[in-house]
Amino acid sequence: MRYEQLVKFKEIGEKGQKILETKTVTIAGMGSIGSTVAEMLSRSGINLRLIDKGRCLIPDLSSQSLYLEEDDTKFKAKQAKKYLDVINPRVKVRTFHEDLNKNNIFLIDADVVIDATGNAEASEMISEHTKKKKMPLIYTISSGSQGLVITSDKGINFSKLKKISGKIKSAEDVGIINPAVHMAAAMIVKKVFKIILKKPYHKDVVLFDIWNDSIKRQKI
Repeated sequence: MRYEQLVKFKEIGEKGQKILETKTVTIAGMGSIGSTVAEMLSRSGINLRLIDKGRCLIPDLSSQSLYLEEDDTKFKAKQAKKYLDVINPRVKVRTFHEDLNKNNIFLIDADVVIDATGNAEASEMISEHTKKKKMPLIYTISSGSQGLVITSDKGINFSKLKKISGKIKSAEDVGIINPAVHMAAAMIVKKVFKIILKKPYHKDVVLFDIWNDSIKRQKI
């Protein structure tokens, strides 16, 4: 059975797996974390909406597990769908090669929204829309060996969390290692499972540094 290992996990089970297969998650931003989360969710049977106008670049491959060198300069969303369709043909994957704005923000509508854009303006729009539509939102950024994952069902007040988010430097300055990407992705996918299956989950801010084995959590 395709999802045998997930069904064996008692917190999901056969009933939970059937629920996962009926749900859709939007991922805005198909870079390091976004593409990793997309693969994990696809392997779990969850349908996807992928939004990204950017292109794959060879220098980013060390932190992006889904793309290949042959994808250089090709659209991320298009290439992601190409591979995800092979990884799990049962999952429905829709892609949108667009920059989010007030006229198309409805494209993110789904059971859970993941903001991996790394773009402050886009994040504000996503937060405002998910708050209005009462959709669960998971925001994430990562650089160096650090990662930040914020989960809320009432939007995110970024100005209030500036002291925390300000600790994450630009990847252009400090690079990024893939253990940080995969740790953030694992946290996000776990949250998605809990949200979809209506199990208790923390609405919180998680800041970690995988190189220094540190993790800090605070409630929103």
